[in-house]
Amino acid sequence: MRVFHNLPHFDFMRWKGVALSVSWGIIILCTLIVRPWNEPNPRVKLGMQFVGGNDMTVRFSPPIKPEQVRSALAAAGFTDSSVVPYAENKAGFQDYAVKVRARKTGDQLDSTKQSAELKDVFRKLDQERAGSTLPSLNLEGSGTLTDRLVAENPMKVQGDGDAIRQAYEPLASQVTAQRDKLPGAMYKDLSQLPAGLPQAVKDAVSKDYRPGSIKIAKDESFSPSISGEWTAKTLKAVLWASVAILIYIMFRFTLSFAIGGIVSLIHDVLMALALFAVFGYEFNVAVVASFLTLMGYSMSDTIVVFDRIRENSHKPEYKRKTITELVNDSINQTLSRTILTSMSVLFVSVCLWQFGGPALHDLAFPLVIGVITGTYSSIYIASPVVVYWEKWFPSKDNLKQKHA
Repeated sequence: MRVFHNLPHFDFMRWKGVALSVSWGIIILCTLIVRPWNEPNPRVKLGMQFVGGNDMTVRFSPPIKPEQVRSALAAAGFTDSSVVPYAENKAGFQDYAVKVRARKTGDQLDSTKQSAELKDVFRKLDQERAGSTLPSLNLEGSGTLTDRLVAENPMKVQGDGDAIRQAYEPLASQVTAQRDKLPGAMYKDLSQLPAGLPQAVKDAVSKDYRPGSIKIAKDESFSPSISGEWTAKTLKAVLWASVAILIYIMFRFTLSFAIGGIVSLIHDVLMALALFAVFGYEFNVAVVASFLTLMGYSMSDTIVVFDRIRENSHKPEYKRKTITELVNDSINQTLSRTILTSMSVLFVSVCLWQFGGPALHDLAFPLVIGVITGTYSSIYIASPVVVYWEKWFPSKDNLKQKHA
């Protein structure tokens, strides 16, 4: 704390005009690069939750080339599919994120049908398929496996259909649960079946299945109608969060603070959205939650500065100082708190972004941008707006300072 306590007094407001121009210039430049008004727009990547379609993670063991996956999908009519390989795993398998948009006139039934068509494409890429006509156990779900066991009834269970199903359901779940515990979550050999499985069931599974070299690690389908509902709810969540924050600021502080808070919040969201799109990340529901967190953090940091400005405005030593001097002193007094808090959050966000894996990249990037822009906007967006507003629109509700 001694290091921060001995920081020099910075004249932040000296550069307020330049900072505002540069900051909004970056937003405008990014917007021109992204061109969100273009349709279709390859730079604005929307998740399947917002456009409808199928989102799958497919695992191949041994690995195959991404060109093989793309060619197989294109041959099946999925020419607009997205195939993105994850970092290659040392365990001898390769994961691909496969995303295919739903047909514009499609419904949930159509999305389910499309999912089945995609699985058929992947089955044809199974390198074990050429030597056997048996289905792959690595592609089988516990429900389908239960149906097959019930139909064969290898343990000769007596009773009606419900009784037979109740006998095989836990055994089928045991088989799929064991698969998830194996390296790569795949059976390499059917000798890896659970040790406690009845021999009759083991024999039936070994007779009816082969291990297979493909696994569907994730399979999510979204119809266009559901996607439209998710989009509406997402926009509503962002709108209500913004309104709640702005109402709080308006009641908690004077009008100049409220305007500064509004401009700062809009700046931070637009900056994060613009950079997010420029860097090619995908917008999905988890990312929206990240943006809401960004909004809360940004406003929290701004309120700390605002509260110190208001507190200092009532002190006798500031009665003869200008609004610029008041704001400058207040920012410098809260600078140590701002640096400590922002750096702590930034370290965690950067670690999630760089080392959190593909699942966290899109989620963590807005947090990294949000911490930086949120800290920056408290000093160079919200505070300058307060200074300008107090100078241009003096009223009974202002800070009652002499204006430079």
